[in-house]
Amino acid sequence: MTEPGEVDDRTSATAWYAVVILCLALLLSFSDRLVINLVVDPIRRELSLSDLEISLLQGAGFAVIFALAGLPCGRLADRANRRNLIAGGVVLWSAATIACGLAADFWTFFAARVGVGLGEATLIPSASSLIINAFPPRRRGIALGIFSLGATFGTGVALFAGGILLRWSAAGLFDPLPLVGALPPWRQMFVFVGTPGFVLLPLLLMIVEPLRRHRQDLIPIQEVLQRWLAENGAVLRVALVKGALGIGDYALVSWLPTLLQRSYALSPLQAGSLVAVSITTSGVIASLAGGGLSDWLARRHGVATRVVLLLGSYTVTSAAAIATFFAATPAQLALAFAAWALGSISGYVIGHVVMQESVPNEMRATTIALSLTVTALVGIGLGPTLVPLLTTRFPGSLSLQTAMAAVALAASLAALLIIVPPVRRGFAALRAGDPP
Repeated sequence: MTEPGEVDDRTSATAWYAVVILCLALLLSFSDRLVINLVVDPIRRELSLSDLEISLLQGAGFAVIFALAGLPCGRLADRANRRNLIAGGVVLWSAATIACGLAADFWTFFAARVGVGLGEATLIPSASSLIINAFPPRRRGIALGIFSLGATFGTGVALFAGGILLRWSAAGLFDPLPLVGALPPWRQMFVFVGTPGFVLLPLLLMIVEPLRRHRQDLIPIQEVLQRWLAENGAVLRVALVKGALGIGDYALVSWLPTLLQRSYALSPLQAGSLVAVSITTSGVIASLAGGGLSDWLARRHGVATRVVLLLGSYTVTSAAAIATFFAATPAQLALAFAAWALGSISGYVIGHVVMQESVPNEMRATTIALSLTVTALVGIGLGPTLVPLLTTRFPGSLSLQTAMAAVALAASLAALLIIVPPVRRGFAALRAGDPP
């Protein structure tokens, strides 16, 4: 039996089209969000910034508005046309990314990063709700897994394509272009990375908004909070665990390219390519296997058992953080990061499905917005900034690497502790053998 306003087991071509286009939108959003990590030192030199100021541009400048706008965007997505909301966000963050390349000082750059965060706050709550509404329960894991590939490939594109653009720019390939040709390479990169969003816009507007039937008004906030706190705060715990792990995610992805350039003498293209291959390879496996395995578990034992897989995901990230401490070559660092991404991304996909299946249709976008708000405030806000603050505690040439590993390990252990009660209930459902 299907839920009101949702499809049956027959999934239409329009639903898969939506997944593909929304995956591309997510790819662009992560690319625009993370490309700054490849040009930390050129920005720092030209604008005379400290590592702490750079970390604020990487983290807080994006995260604060992303967090503040997340819940209102989620509430709006539970009521308004999700496709149109996403389209408006794409226009805003693409224009703001281009503005990053034109920034004259810290504060104008900070304002542009705020624009990126505001635009991107519309995407994941709206897209996740739309996808869940368009697919039956037994296909939601794989559908959201495919959608989440955009985050994986977006990170890779930001680092690999950004490195190529920097090389071409340094070689003078773009010098003949009007206006853009006069800019330094790192500025040209922001302009080129921000442009594809406008190309994607017509394809976004072709998405068919799935039918959804809910009450005349949105669920009151008081009832929303009650749902989040039910069963010992299961939904809230999944949101918190994603925020805790986000500290490690952004500590590693924000500083690993810089570490490879500073401590191991890799070029921006070499560093970006190595990180891109690591996260793309493991991310594809994590997204598809995590979503597919959770669907298999739901079919055999019921949707309540999906959450047990998070225990394995966060155990993998803990082991990867420890490996980062002892990595002595760029290849070893890349392998440790790939293992981290395997655990983190699989947990991201599974957690998304768990959260939305735990609440009614009327509040799914709001619930995903909750997790994004927590991730932004805790993960993006703290992850990049904790690393430079800790480097002073670890003397020596590998202080940056040690600080990154310490932040990641603490984040992963916190995630394991937070997720224990929901995982116990998942194991109880598994042992009970209730039919799906």
